[in-house]
Amino acid sequence: MKNKTVKMILAVAVLGICCGAYAGVKTYVAHQEQKESEEESEESTTVFTASTDDIKSLDFMVDDTETTFEKDDDSWVKKDETDFPVNQSTLDSAASSVASIDSDRVLEDVDDLAEYGLDSPSNTIKIVTKSDEEDGDDTTTTLYVGDENSSTSQYYVRKDDDEKTVYLVDSSCVEPFTKSLNDYAQMEDFPAISSTDTITKISVKGDKSYELTKNADTSVWSVKGDGDEEKADSATASSLVTSFGSMAYNSLADYNCKDKSEYGLDKPYATITVDYQEEVAADDTDEDTQDDTTDTTDSETADSGETVDEDVSSAEETSDDTEQDAETAAEDADESVNETTDETSGEEDTDSEDAAVETSEDTASDSTEGSDSASGDEDSSEEKTKMVDKQLTILVGNEADDSDRYVMVNDSNEVYTMSTDTLSALIDKSEEDFWDMTVSYVALNNLGSLKVNYQGSDYKVNVSRETSTDDDGNDKETVIYKLNGSDLDETTFTTFYNKLINMTAQKRLTDEYEPDGDAELTATFTEEDGDTLEVSYYSYDTNYYAAVVDKKAYLVNKMNVKELFTAFESVTGVEKDSSDETDSEEATTDDTKSDSTDTSSESVEETEDSTSETTDTTNDSDTSEEENADSQETETNNTEE
Repeated sequence: MKNKTVKMILAVAVLGICCGAYAGVKTYVAHQEQKESEEESEESTTVFTASTDDIKSLDFMVDDTETTFEKDDDSWVKKDETDFPVNQSTLDSAASSVASIDSDRVLEDVDDLAEYGLDSPSNTIKIVTKSDEEDGDDTTTTLYVGDENSSTSQYYVRKDDDEKTVYLVDSSCVEPFTKSLNDYAQMEDFPAISSTDTITKISVKGDKSYELTKNADTSVWSVKGDGDEEKADSATASSLVTSFGSMAYNSLADYNCKDKSEYGLDKPYATITVDYQEEVAADDTDEDTQDDTTDTTDSETADSGETVDEDVSSAEETSDDTEQDAETAAEDADESVNETTDETSGEEDTDSEDAAVETSEDTASDSTEGSDSASGDEDSSEEKTKMVDKQLTILVGNEADDSDRYVMVNDSNEVYTMSTDTLSALIDKSEEDFWDMTVSYVALNNLGSLKVNYQGSDYKVNVSRETSTDDDGNDKETVIYKLNGSDLDETTFTTFYNKLINMTAQKRLTDEYEPDGDAELTATFTEEDGDTLEVSYYSYDTNYYAAVVDKKAYLVNKMNVKELFTAFESVTGVEKDSSDETDSEEATTDDTKSDSTDTSSESVEETEDSTSETTDTTNDSDTSEEENADSQETETNNTEE
């Protein structure tokens, strides 16, 4: 029992010693790690440092070619090509990236540079800095760039001739020198059109060609391709015009193109031409001089008048200083007139002299008044602008990749890439894409009459307008609609009419359409100025009706046409409610009047000879078959009576 107790005590003692040893070792390891970390932090090494203002040139590999950019005063230039459009910001950033290079890990006594990719460096960066001393030589520091450490995203570099020391530096010191040459060039902005509202024409030539033109008076767009010019859909045209306000380059492909064929620009895939106007400052001096000369020229002045004008112009220039100078100029002009008229003869010369003198006096007076406000005119002239015609030409070449194409704009030698999606909105359309799909629009305010043949029956709506004055003295227009001579409810008619003129097609047939059967509805518009338009609706298939206008066939949703028919049946129902024979006779008579026939119902009753019968027959031809039969029966009874 006693031995077991001793063994237990010894075991506990050994366990305590082990725990203490473990704690000591753990503390020691932690202390050492902290110490190493502090030492490593303290060992951060400066590889290179200089003021960016002291960096005179940067020499490095660009597209496998040694390239040097150097400072000329405060601007960067390409040493072997001073015309190269250097992007100043890009070179400034590159200089800043190497102005202070530190390494937090230095490998010394390196035996194998290949292990770090430094046996054949991916780039060599030479940094030339000016000396602190005025007469001192410039200093050149060379950095050789090796592989990238994939774990830390840092690069291995060595410096100058030291092949035994390798530094691990941040990628921000190296990446500014890994670009292609065009990345160091200054991209031009795409020529901006300050206001797309000033665009008047867009022409596209290529596999698909078309031309959009805006009417200067109505601002309505028309489109022309291989066929005749047609009205363009306003929304589609406006969307295309607006796109020019957001067009932009993606990247610079060639800052000085020598061979267009390399980019497919010698034979462009498409050529886009845009005509527009731009507001510029006006040259008021020449315009004002021309205007003044025109004002002082008298239509009755002959050869002597031309001499006077020259003197008057001289007098105007002199009178800009003081009023006294203006009066002197006028006297000189009078003397010039006298000398000129002495060399001529007759009343015509005398009249010319009087006219010229009067002009000179008026000019001198205008000059005197103008001298008081000379400064004000100068101020206003600075604010004057004028609109000038401009043209933008875009050559579209080969595909640069899946998302871009090469483009060249105007007379520039620079080649850029532009989004294929942006260009497709222009070059992949045809004239059909811009056709106006409104079938038959005639404004109600311009309508004079409307003839409709629906399912074999003829109907005519006449529109008349009366102007009256209300209690406030304002003019008020009243519009009256009559169907076959009978009053027609305005709301019922306009509901149908709006469906008729706002009918929009889903597509248009490009081949000639030959209807199979008669039209279910034909509407003939006659405007107040006499212009006419006719549209006929034919059943096409299970989905569409064919609406034919001037040999153009539109395919219209069948449900929309059915709604149109229903609306017209509501219009014709107004007349069907008038079943009385007298009303029918009056309707026939009113319709006859609208067709310029003055025969009334009373003359039909009183006239018994053959002339009355002929007139009645003529009247009946403008009515429906049912009305024609009723009317003939009524007229026969009247004749017998």
